[in-house]
Amino acid sequence: MDQKMLDIYKQVKRYDYTPLYEVEFSQDACGYEILINDMPLHRYLLLGSANEQRIPINDHILTSGKQEMIIRLFPPQLSDQSWSPTLVDASKFKIKVIHHNPNNTTETYKQVFEFSTSNKPGTEKFMGSGQKVFEFKGSFNAEVPYQLEGWRNSKDLSKEDQDKLLKEAVAVYNNFRNVLIKKDVNAYASLMYDKEVELAKAFYWDTPADSKERWDEMSGTVREKREILPLKDFKMVLYAGGKVLALQPTSEMYKDYLSAIHAQTEDDDIQVSFLLHKKAGSNELTPIR
Repeated sequence: MDQKMLDIYKQVKRYDYTPLYEVEFSQDACGYEILINDMPLHRYLLLGSANEQRIPINDHILTSGKQEMIIRLFPPQLSDQSWSPTLVDASKFKIKVIHHNPNNTTETYKQVFEFSTSNKPGTEKFMGSGQKVFEFKGSFNAEVPYQLEGWRNSKDLSKEDQDKLLKEAVAVYNNFRNVLIKKDVNAYASLMYDKEVELAKAFYWDTPADSKERWDEMSGTVREKREILPLKDFKMVLYAGGKVLALQPTSEMYKDYLSAIHAQTEDDDIQVSFLLHKKAGSNELTPIR
């Protein structure tokens, strides 16, 4: 399986132009959630503010054209660790989508989208102050040279028996936990192969060195000394118009995590991305992101 992962680069086409799309955002006095094409990108609900964080988003862009974005803002955690019941006057959020060609050091970033929260007229108070949730929906155009299958033709899980689907998802999550607990690198590679091919295409990992670096990082993480926490206190959430599934924590400590699979090392608490779908013609839940 090692060699199969090391050969992923052979499936990545080479392009003259390789745009890398990123979101750049800042936030204060609120929790937030960012979704692109109804797929979760990032969520943060705890105390603190963010100043110009950047996250690459090519893996959320399946093909060129219109891309949808949803921003949700939530009441902030306060300095005494309690939670404000609503968004507050000082709540603010700003985000933009930028892109550049990382292979061209002289190319400047181009901006294709921007959103900033507004204040009430004549004040410096957030217009959503007093609300329990504030949601913004927008869109931007992206031009990418690749096409990913992603979840485009995946089954609509919202039409399935939800109790049965939850049991299936729990079984797949627990199987993945066992792979991590046993540090079974080959089983991990087999499980993640399709996902990794898509990531390689999205981020232009088209050389043997790219595949080796990625696999060294992944296998090293699997072998790392860490405790895989039990699967408990979670809910099932559907994304991508019902085509993608996640189990997410509901406990206070981990409620901003996007995955119910998380691990602890001596220094860190780590969430492990594990979004599932059913390919067209298949009844098996497999990782997509």
